[in-house]
This record gives sequence, structure tokens and C-alpha cells, in this order.
Amino acid sequence: MLYETIGGIALILGIYVPFVAAFLGIHMLAATVLGHAGNGWLFTNKDGGYEFPLFWAIACFALALLGPGAHAVMPGRSRAMS
Repeated sequence: MLYETIGGIALILGIYVPFVAAFLGIHMLAATVLGHAGNGWLFTNKDGGYEFPLFWAIACFALALLGPGAHAVMPGRSRAMS
């Protein structure tokens, strides 16, 4: 829970977005496989299904690939600068 809270705050602020998003994606993928996989698809099932953590894992991996946005505290280098 601590990883998710601190990581979420870092993503909102745009701090080390690719690294934090990749870490959270792996964390949520592990939560999906180890914690929720046997409970069925829907998160409304008893003990929660795996659709919601799987969604967040995919979203985090996509964010890791996209990188920080224009208003991030630590924006990535522009392609024009390299």
C-alpha cells in the first residue's frame, strides 16, 4: 500500500515517471497474479477479482512508455535536444 501511495503521488507530480510507472506496473502485475488471479475476473467478486489490478498494471506500463507530460515537475528530454 505504501508503494502505491508514494508512487501515485510521484506520478501525479511527474517525478521519475518512466521508472515509477514501470515499478508500479510490475507491482500491480504481481498483485494480479499472486493475490487476485484465483478470485475470478470481476473485482466485485469475493476477495476481489483481477480486472482492476490488471487494468492498473496495463495503465502503468503504458505510462512508462509514454513518459512524463508537458506539466511534469521533471519533464523528460525533448527529442529536439538530443
